[in-house]
Amino acid sequence: MARHTCKQIFLLVVFTLLGWGAPDARAQGSYSVSLAQVDTTRYPNITLYVNVRDASGNPVGGLSKDQFRITEDGAPVEITDFAGTGDVRTVDIVFVFDTTGSMRDEIEGVKQTCIAFAQKLKDKRRDYRLGLVAFGDEIRGVYKSSGDLTDNAEEFKGWISTLRATGGDGDQENDFAALKQASQMKFRAGTQKIFILITDAPPHHYGDRSDGGTRFDDPDLTVDRATALLKQNAVTLYAITADDSDFRRLAQETSGEFYELRPTTDFTGIIDKLGTTIAQQYRIGYKSPRPTYDGTRRNIVVNVSGSGAPDSTGGGAYVEQHLVNFKSNFLIALALLLPLLAAVGLPVPFLLWRRRSASVAPIIPPADLGREPVAPSVINCPRCAQPIRAQAKFCAKCGAPIETSACPHCHAPMRPNANFCSVCGRRR
Repeated sequence: MARHTCKQIFLLVVFTLLGWGAPDARAQGSYSVSLAQVDTTRYPNITLYVNVRDASGNPVGGLSKDQFRITEDGAPVEITDFAGTGDVRTVDIVFVFDTTGSMRDEIEGVKQTCIAFAQKLKDKRRDYRLGLVAFGDEIRGVYKSSGDLTDNAEEFKGWISTLRATGGDGDQENDFAALKQASQMKFRAGTQKIFILITDAPPHHYGDRSDGGTRFDDPDLTVDRATALLKQNAVTLYAITADDSDFRRLAQETSGEFYELRPTTDFTGIIDKLGTTIAQQYRIGYKSPRPTYDGTRRNIVVNVSGSGAPDSTGGGAYVEQHLVNFKSNFLIALALLLPLLAAVGLPVPFLLWRRRSASVAPIIPPADLGREPVAPSVINCPRCAQPIRAQAKFCAKCGAPIETSACPHCHAPMRPNANFCSVCGRRR
């Protein structure tokens, strides 16, 4: 055994106490990897937005395409699109803001930090657009009213400056309606979409009693509907909100993040952190190795290799939404399609047959020639077209006398000006 001097032993003890000994794998450079968003709107082409952080939770920039490996359901995929932290790409961000009386400090905080927030995006070459939806129990404002977003941080700051924290004496606000309104903004095609929800109150739900004259009779005011709407529009939600299970679920299921908003929360610090996080994300595109429309859950694993550090892995999943079509199972799709084709196609030959039948005069069997014909029960007045009984002598509406004559072939009553018999169809 090697012998140590007193000085060596002393230094070893000092290093150990100060934490200067051998670092763990994470301190050596391994990362935490998470999916910020899975965009399937152009399926089977999938777009991922990936967060990579170091041991301190800070975003890691400067990674290259070759340092990422992606698998879907265990099958390796080829990366067809990659944008690193220094590459230009688009991002549309909507602040969904509770402006009731208790939110005065948060309104001021966003006003003070929005310029720095936008500058972080600009510094990382993000082509950003900003939008704003203000709400309480009702939707209080949409900026711009046209639904367009702005690329001017000063204009956005001007919108925030017009907000006033008023009202809201109740315990809940209409968060789901505000998220629905934000989903109707005009987003650019193929852009990353992010909502930042800011509120200190839990949400109203479908069926709640009216509050301040606002009714909650929209079936979309549920966490299930709100989650589905955000996922359908490929939106990532960052929730800076009261500690409510609905908000936690919305953030989790859209691959966002949840921050509890309390009186002691460093609100401006959170906004600053979000700007850094969004600016440092990686965009990775690939084509699904199983491009069938089958409505199944697809598991994604992202592996990142650091410089001289252990590989790091994170992941998520998405659900392919299309349940059945020709690409998934031709026989099943055909079986479902046949009833529709029958419903559409059968009336055509039937109508053609009816048309042909109507154009041919009926043939009266000899045995029926001597029988008394059955007159139609209703005819129309020749003057006012009022329906009247065939045996009537006068019209009940206009009083015109009704004269009838008999068909020379079947002896059915006929109007004086009729050229064809309505019973046998023969010319007079």
